[in-house]
Amino acid sequence: MLIAVGLHVLLLMFEVLVCDRVARGNYFWLLVFMPLFFVSPVSVAACVWGFRHDRSLELEVLCSVNILQFIFIALKLDKIINWPWLICQFLDCRK
Repeated sequence: MLIAVGLHVLLLMFEVLVCDRVARGNYFWLLVFMPLFFVSPVSVAACVWGFRHDRSLELEVLCSVNILQFIFIALKLDKIINWPWLICQFLDCRK
């Protein structure tokens, strides 16, 4: 229960930081994504605990598997990496 409350507080912090960044825009997106960077390791620990005790976890699984996506989106928004948003170009996706 305490881990779930902590995860929800960190997600709320992320939402507040996104709103503040969009309104003011005077700091890096990496700082905005910091709560998500803290959520991911805690989510991995919660998943391990949940699988051991036969609990159903949905939010924790999503947060733990998306850590790389969070990192790359923050780097892209800060213009540290110049990759296109459409990754399908690299993979030559055709129908």
